[in-house]
Amino acid sequence: MRKIAVSTASVALCLSGFIVVQAAANTMTIGASGGSLTFTATVRNATTCAWSSTPMIAGFAKNVKCKTGSVARSARFTANTSKVAKSYQVRLTVHGKTTTSDRWKVNQAAGSPPTTSSTTTSTTWVPSTTTTLPGTSLYYISLGDSYATGTYPPGGYTTKVVADVAPQHTLILQNFACGGATTKSLMTAIGCPFGNGVPGGVAYPTMTQLGAAISFINAHPGQIGLITITIGGNDLGGNANHVPPIATNIAKIAGQLRAAAGASVPIIGLTYPDLDLADWLNGPSGQVIAEESVVAFQNVINPDWKAAYASANVTFVDITAAAGAYTPFSQLVNDPTYGEIPYAVAQICLLTGMCSENNVHPNDAGDTLIAQQIVLAYLKLVS
Repeated sequence: MRKIAVSTASVALCLSGFIVVQAAANTMTIGASGGSLTFTATVRNATTCAWSSTPMIAGFAKNVKCKTGSVARSARFTANTSKVAKSYQVRLTVHGKTTTSDRWKVNQAAGSPPTTSSTTTSTTWVPSTTTTLPGTSLYYISLGDSYATGTYPPGGYTTKVVADVAPQHTLILQNFACGGATTKSLMTAIGCPFGNGVPGGVAYPTMTQLGAAISFINAHPGQIGLITITIGGNDLGGNANHVPPIATNIAKIAGQLRAAAGASVPIIGLTYPDLDLADWLNGPSGQVIAEESVVAFQNVINPDWKAAYASANVTFVDITAAAGAYTPFSQLVNDPTYGEIPYAVAQICLLTGMCSENNVHPNDAGDTLIAQQIVLAYLKLVS
């Protein structure tokens, strides 16, 4: 990734012979219940389109190759359960003969105050409270981003893990994950701004995600059966001026969890499917992106993350490989929707919403695959 220093403080400035132009912002609105918005812009003489948002919208940030014409990207906004309205800044930075920046402001309405008749699967956990588990049951602690909370249906792979190991082990899910989380926010952000009303969801309004999980572990000695971590995907779509220290942060997170849980508790760290494989469907320029992304995952991202988890004796599960991303592009299959395409591309279409609706999240088939990989690693660790 090339580092491109672009200042947005000025209307126009000279940068290495290029002109940086700041466009005016547009305002959009969305209801408290959330939903999807599509951002469209017309670009000229473009080479790279970089999408970003503040605060971060899960799965939205992405750098893609583009050219003159109309470009668009959809963002999925989660429900606003707080009583305070939210505001997002969405930006498209286009690099080419000139560097331009289009901005949108999105205002999301506040949620309705909870009533006494409402119910939720999320529970507020009080750190000082200890419980006695029935029989031989143990807690399954999930940390991470929207992959760990699940999108369709909520709960995703975590609920499938519980169901799959039930014949041999009884795990009670405690899901601390938060949509949009990064390796940094997992350690520093207080509470989950999007809420986490998912199966087994745990609220921690005064603590960080990592701090709440560690406090829970400390309050339940000998009762933790499994910990899984899916984090880092939102870091990958960050600022082009800075490569975030993902592996360093992962090592810190894994080290603190291992110190709290002890040497014998199974802890599993996960990576992601290679979503950029879907770009293969966009023609020659997209095929270059797809090929480069596989190299990045196979030679840089996953080896770095595996080493970071290994520093704390955490088992690494390569979901990229399990999803077929490393299969040579010369291996073709006939897809019912897209015709003859590489097997790796067909798999990303099968396991996620990237090809059909530009949705970065796994669908039911994807969550099933992730759960199966977790269960395989877990059973090896406890056998």
